Amino acid sequence: MVRQLLFPTEGGGALRRFLNVRKRIYSDAWNDDRPRRGPVTLLDFRRRDDVADLRSSLTSKRRGIFGCWRVSDDSVIGGYSASRMALHDDDGEGKLPPFLRWSGHVSTKIGQSHLARNVTRSGFAAILSPDFPMGVPLGRFYNALEICARVDRRTYAVNLHIETYFPEDMYQGFILGSKLPPPKIQKIYNDENTWGERQEKSEQSTPEPLDVRDFLKHREKDFLTSDPDNHPYFGHPPVGFTKLILPFKDFALTARGRMRHEQRDLDGAITIESIGFTIMDGVDGDFTFDLVSLRAVNVLNGEVVGTLEDEEREEMILQRQSAANSKSDESETDATNTLRVEKQT
Repeated sequence: MVRQLLFPTEGGGALRRFLNVRKRIYSDAWNDDRPRRGPVTLLDFRRRDDVADLRSSLTSKRRGIFGCWRVSDDSVIGGYSASRMALHDDDGEGKLPPFLRWSGHVSTKIGQSHLARNVTRSGFAAILSPDFPMGVPLGRFYNALEICARVDRRTYAVNLHIETYFPEDMYQGFILGSKLPPPKIQKIYNDENTWGERQEKSEQSTPEPLDVRDFLKHREKDFLTSDPDNHPYFGHPPVGFTKLILPFKDFALTARGRMRHEQRDLDGAITIESIGFTIMDGVDGDFTFDLVSLRAVNVLNGEVVGTLEDEEREEMILQRQSAANSKSDESETDATNTLRVEKQT
């Protein structure tokens, strides 16, 4: 029974969550000496353990000292909002990754029950991730939160519960759904070509002689077909979803839903205990929020810094591109020499 509690047979669990995060952070600390390290995955529903944690939260089969996925709304103060969460792990065609769907209805109507005696405003719903045992010690090595999600036109607050001396403190950032562009559809994939087939085809193709602009376009296409971050299923973001980057320095310090008069920037030693989302935009109506993954990242010159594996892959692609260009130049030289010989004869 103790083993099942620590390492559930279906996957997931607080101890696995602790080990997965620590393994990545300590591996980067040991191997990655760059001033800006690669991403650390906090939650990703394409991983078996995170799916298992969500399933257990939905069925309420697993309980422990660390919280699981949970939702709340203003019904606790007599309001009429309601929300629910569900796991979508099969779109029928196998093209969409598993994701958490949080949906419901927000009502700003104030209830009439005894719970709403001193309530002056209402209309909110929230969802909270499982707790990270002993927190996620990001320190000063990461500067932003990456969210791969699909949102509607509503405004959502992103809640960071961090290790602090003041239990009521919570840092909040905001997602303005009305200002987000539609998700990009990657057109280099189709029904007849799987990822492996398209990647293999890219490696075998020999480019024609190119000028600088054509070379850059070809290189960009080569990266698209070789970089897992652009994979339609495993990418960040996958097809049909949007990548949102929220710098830690833009989060505001709040307490009990109100801004603190004395603000403390979230740019020091950060230890994340849990992450949540809240909708409280004062608009009545339905909402839907689909979440695929959360990562702590570094952003440099507007781009997410990749892992060491990404750099090795980029170097390999450039070497392959250079070799292909050299081979093409040799072929042109041979053809030119042949023509000269024919003219002389």
